[in-house]
Amino acid sequence: MCIRDFLADARFVSHHRSIRPVALFAVIGFVAAAAWFAAVPTPAAAQAFGGAVLIAGDYVLVGEAAHEREPGTVWVFARDGDDWTRVAALRSNGASTGDRFGKSLAHAGDFVWIGAAGMGGGMVYAYELADIGSGKVVEEWPLGVSHLDGVADAMAGYGSDLMVTMGMGADGLDMTMYSVAGEAMDISPAGEFVGPRPSGPFGTVPVALEGDLLAVGDPGADAVHVLERPADGGQWGPATVLSPPEEPSRPTAFGSSVAIAGGEILVAQMREGVVHRYAKVDGSWQAVGTLEAGDAEMSMGFGQTLAAHGETLLVGGALRFFAYRRDGEGWVPTGASPPYSEDGAPSRMSLTLSGQLALAADPSADFGMGAVTVYSNETGEWMKTGLLVADHEPLPAITGGEIACDDNEAADYDCDHVDLLSFLPREEMGAARGARLNDVWGWTDPETGREYALVGRMDGTSFVDVTDPYNPRYLGNLSRTDGSPASTWRDIKVFKDHAFIVADGAGEHGMQVFDLTQFRDVTEPREFEATAMYTDIGSVHNVAINEETGYAYLVGSSGGGETCGGGSHIVDLNDPLNPVFAGCFAHPNTGRSNTGNSHDAQCVIYHGPDEEYRGREICVNSNETALSVADVTDKDNPVAVAKADYPNVAYAHQGWLTEDHRYFYSNDELDEVSGLVEATRTLIWDLADLDDPVMIKQYFSPTKVTDHNLYVRGDRLYMSNNRAGLRVLDISDPENPVELGYFDTTPWSADEAGFDGTWSVYPYFESGTVLLSSRREGLFLVRPRARRLIP
Repeated sequence: MCIRDFLADARFVSHHRSIRPVALFAVIGFVAAAAWFAAVPTPAAAQAFGGAVLIAGDYVLVGEAAHEREPGTVWVFARDGDDWTRVAALRSNGASTGDRFGKSLAHAGDFVWIGAAGMGGGMVYAYELADIGSGKVVEEWPLGVSHLDGVADAMAGYGSDLMVTMGMGADGLDMTMYSVAGEAMDISPAGEFVGPRPSGPFGTVPVALEGDLLAVGDPGADAVHVLERPADGGQWGPATVLSPPEEPSRPTAFGSSVAIAGGEILVAQMREGVVHRYAKVDGSWQAVGTLEAGDAEMSMGFGQTLAAHGETLLVGGALRFFAYRRDGEGWVPTGASPPYSEDGAPSRMSLTLSGQLALAADPSADFGMGAVTVYSNETGEWMKTGLLVADHEPLPAITGGEIACDDNEAADYDCDHVDLLSFLPREEMGAARGARLNDVWGWTDPETGREYALVGRMDGTSFVDVTDPYNPRYLGNLSRTDGSPASTWRDIKVFKDHAFIVADGAGEHGMQVFDLTQFRDVTEPREFEATAMYTDIGSVHNVAINEETGYAYLVGSSGGGETCGGGSHIVDLNDPLNPVFAGCFAHPNTGRSNTGNSHDAQCVIYHGPDEEYRGREICVNSNETALSVADVTDKDNPVAVAKADYPNVAYAHQGWLTEDHRYFYSNDELDEVSGLVEATRTLIWDLADLDDPVMIKQYFSPTKVTDHNLYVRGDRLYMSNNRAGLRVLDISDPENPVELGYFDTTPWSADEAGFDGTWSVYPYFESGTVLLSSRREGLFLVRPRARRLIP
């Protein structure tokens, strides 16, 4: 049957520069995307560079289905002597951020097939392989069927056979096999069947196709579905389900990866460190042997991925892959690859093999940017011969002068009554490839009056002189503590001209102490070292400092030293280079584990309306499940004063007192993403009676994004709200905030809950410069305009 007869009569056009597709399947999903993601987690790593990889002829194709500000892209590389050169960058028709173009790749017939799993439910594009570098168009056609979500999440090709996932049905993943013939791209259906729900690594579907065999892994059920086609051709038959040879007593991830070679089906049982071999014996599939890890190094992740071609089999481990050669009725080990990473750290790789070329893709590499390592076996030994990464242009720095917010725009950033002073991309602040920013704080040198930004990153801390806000100057980097892993969470505060830096999920990071007066003689960017270390605690989520008393409150510990149940680990900083442990406080019956875990805190010498507590040191803590008020005046005997609940609590995150200590504004980090509220919510608390905090109002922003850190200065509330950027509120009437302006650091992102964009804001410089740290972008310096409400 010709494609013209089989496919619906409609046309689509796709282009990216001069690259255009030659054919297209269009499929519309009927199930809401939210339901799909709830049922089948698909972590962002699966969408990064290397989430899908294909060797097709002389080309290597690497899918990057998701990027923070660009549409999905498939990068095409070709060998250029001893190197690899990018020869094309393919994108979908109407390319847009979130289209998931490149989620799956396959080679069938004379064409390369590219899945775009986020375009109205999903599409599949075909490109002519022989001319893929120029994107020559042959034909463009949509598939004339409609299915549920899950379209093109996985594909497989072999010879003229193409398998495409067509959507998620009630019983599992709908799949269709096609036969592709000739340059005219005649295509006909050759079988429909139901496979397992995605449950492999990164929420994917492990698939192997060769000859008349198709194997689909179902590691969540410890099973593999096998489909066969009669030797004389025709329709693919019903599925046979393979199970582990011995019934496991617990889940073992049998089917986490599958491969087909020489008529055998190879099935990884990753949690057991075994690869099982299945072959047809007397007409039925039977276990005929195993490949097992030979030593401790092999056993780590052995079988996490399989790749087969001809008489060669590669078995991926956490540190390297292991090669086997078919020898009669068995497999003989022939060696191993060099380690994936130079530091020997374990990695979750996927392997692709064709002839003497192998690709090890790690979409989580470089802080989630992704990378693909090229291995060659032309000398009989697997060696690294290349590294492929995406070629993205960083955001340009913006310096030289103020850019006024005019018609809701400043240098292509959305805004209202907030002007852009400058922008420094993270790549120009010492960040490693992919390393995102997190917290930001500021310091003003009391001797020189110069202003500095202290910017947290996943891999360290950047220091920037922002005295001239139009021309910020990067001074240098303080790396994370030796031996500690990179961390999404880093927090910084300042006391007595010293910065105190903590990190969460960071092993034995401890608290770095850094003498900020070192900046006075910096003329060129340099690598700094911590001036002192506090090691009585390891990983910490946040640090709050009461500058009036010189005590720090390290909250949300995830391990190492005295964790204080995740509550306040109290440290005396009055001798900054010699911090001393002073005590613990954890509010009973708060926090998700009921241990008093605090996510963040503000501690002050209280001067509010409650006379009973005036002059005492009070902490207001955001404790995941509730608001906590504590009297910490006596560090040996801190007292829980009150806890307060509120409606639709998801994660009590952070907050700040008004300067008169009467009101407290707080946020809940997960209420928006959990669907508990319809817009970004800020909680307003009346603390006139500290023994009985009362939530008097909920303020809803005109956005639907996830809120993050907020701070009060005078009668202004400065909120860093992820995908909505900075929001500035007038709180001169504390119970009735009014938005005065905003600056969006990610105008390309949708107005929806999620964790992109601004992490934090620092509004306390005397100059009026406001600092914004934006995760994947960099450091923004802005200035809200003075604007009073007219009664």
